[in-house]
Amino acid sequence: MKKLIYAMSTLMLVVIIISACNKINNPGLIGKLIASKTEVKINEPDSLILVGATLTDSVNWSVVPAGFSALAHQGGKARVVFTKAGNYTVTASKIGGTPGSIKIKVLTDSVSNPSHPIDTVGNPSDTIKLVPLTGDKITLSPGFSQNAARDSVSISFNAKTTKLYCSNGILQYQAIVDYNKNFSIDFVNVREPKVCRGTTDIPMIASPVAMRYVNLANGSYSLKTTLNGIVYSGTIVVSAINITFNWNYTSGVVISPKVLTR
Repeated sequence: MKKLIYAMSTLMLVVIIISACNKINNPGLIGKLIASKTEVKINEPDSLILVGATLTDSVNWSVVPAGFSALAHQGGKARVVFTKAGNYTVTASKIGGTPGSIKIKVLTDSVSNPSHPIDTVGNPSDTIKLVPLTGDKITLSPGFSQNAARDSVSISFNAKTTKLYCSNGILQYQAIVDYNKNFSIDFVNVREPKVCRGTTDIPMIASPVAMRYVNLANGSYSLKTTLNGIVYSGTIVVSAINITFNWNYTSGVVISPKVLTR
């Protein structure tokens, strides 16, 4: 009975894949934007393809309204995560082509800490694989918010890989801020299904990197990250005018931008 169910499930998956491939190869869809889902939860990754565009094409991507999503893209393929419920329009335009758009509804339900490595339920071990981050380069993009008195700030980070992975994957990490307000992020691996049901060439993103929020008064704070066993360290300097990240690395883990104006 189990074998019959497995065989039927496999057959259904093959039919779905063939159907999706036929749609994408349809000449009438060239220039159209296709999403894996048009309804997602908060923090649930969604994959998009601009039909007819390759990974090496120059494609401009945008999300409206702005400010509530993180978008990672490579040519005509992208991965987006939304941080607020609502209705969004994602647009992609290949240079010299007609823009393609799609509407995505983000539900009020959320996926908790989608990029955090702690997994109390998990998938059976025979259905997933853990892909090492060997040779990867991760970009941390910092942001901040100020308290009402404007005498302290809270720091947050988005993380994006340079290498490409299955669009159904999750960037796994451990991130803490200790009680001395020292920041530490350890990038572990990418968790993805053994059979990728999406695309296989999308950067992984964590937006935001889940960690405890703390208020930072003017001063200097330690920042340490680990990738592939290598420790990268620097400081976060908060002043009345700027937030400066003293970070002298061009490979491994990089930070951009390094200065935020308050």
